[in-house]
Amino acid sequence: MPRSRRDRTEPIAVKFDGVAAETAENPTTADRMPQNTTIVPFLAIALAAGLAETAPTQQVVLSEVMVSGDDRWVELHNRGSTTVDLSTWALYHASMTAGMPQNYWWGFPAGTAAPAGGFLRVHWFQQAPTTSEPGNLYTGTAAWQFLFGLGGEALRSDRGALALLNSRDNALMNSASVIEDWVSWGTAGFRRETLAVQVGRWTGGRFVDGIAPGESIARNVVLMGAVGPHDREWFHDPTPTPLAPNVPGLAVQSFGQACTALGHHLLGTPGLQVLSSPIVGNRQFALRVSSTTGLLGETVLLGFTWGSLPNGGTGWLPPIPGAPECPLFIDPTLPLGALWVNARPMQTDVVIPLLQPALAGLRFSVQALVLDHFANAFPPYQGTTNALDITIGG
Repeated sequence: MPRSRRDRTEPIAVKFDGVAAETAENPTTADRMPQNTTIVPFLAIALAAGLAETAPTQQVVLSEVMVSGDDRWVELHNRGSTTVDLSTWALYHASMTAGMPQNYWWGFPAGTAAPAGGFLRVHWFQQAPTTSEPGNLYTGTAAWQFLFGLGGEALRSDRGALALLNSRDNALMNSASVIEDWVSWGTAGFRRETLAVQVGRWTGGRFVDGIAPGESIARNVVLMGAVGPHDREWFHDPTPTPLAPNVPGLAVQSFGQACTALGHHLLGTPGLQVLSSPIVGNRQFALRVSSTTGLLGETVLLGFTWGSLPNGGTGWLPPIPGAPECPLFIDPTLPLGALWVNARPMQTDVVIPLLQPALAGLRFSVQALVLDHFANAFPPYQGTTNALDITIGG
């Protein structure tokens, strides 16, 4: 991490994919970032599934949606260790197509079960072939193949919503209690979306971006409950993985201790967290530095290196008379890059799009230093965060 200070108007972009990181001062993406959202801290993405606190544990969930050409399907994943009988369950599709019912229900056939740890794929508004492979279901296209006489409508890539329901009882279709899961893409405000918000299965006003040709929207299920708004659990996958896990290879681990300098003006000990999955295709992968004040010329310096110092190292930061130096847990002798960002009140978010397939498997360490960006500032830095070891998934 360099000791010299650059002018804050010239941030050093980490060239992960040739695209400069987007910050709160670049509104193209940052305006869509959640503000003042409490993110559950975690040591590793693999542990995040156990951190959900806002809603009951979900066992069978929506895990991937594909809408491209003739590929129009919905994948379900059983996260649990027991088989779940879906014979009385249903899928719900909401659209905004003018002149159409905009509400469609399809019931799972009798005997349908989601195996423990397994997947099912429902081909929406498609006729079943003469022979089909295990794990694949087809809704058909005739009105009688759907519930309540409303027929169905093909999924659209630009916008739509899907829900997994634990009942097909007509009298319960306006009850939030039947909604096991929900996802909206392209826009918000679909019918019955408020019920999903009410039961904690979706975040009001949020949606995943529309689906581009050849890609799916896929869910990193281990982030459920750990990244704030529900849409942050989803990412655009340029290599869809039907009937298989969506995020092979990614990892995030926190190490080292955060530190504040003597005389600091931070709101608390600064922390460093990820806001969404570090996986190729995620346009909104982001880092968050917490407890920033956002005043007095305060700046965040993110240092990226190829290696780490698990036990911490000193001698890299300016000394503070009468106080110990905050340790670095990234290895400054193995630099990858650095990024200056103007601090924001409460927390500072930095969006780094991960778009290039060559990023898959890249592993690096990152730590943040918070300082006041003016001459003779005291203390010379406000504090350092924990460090993160990140592997980008393919």
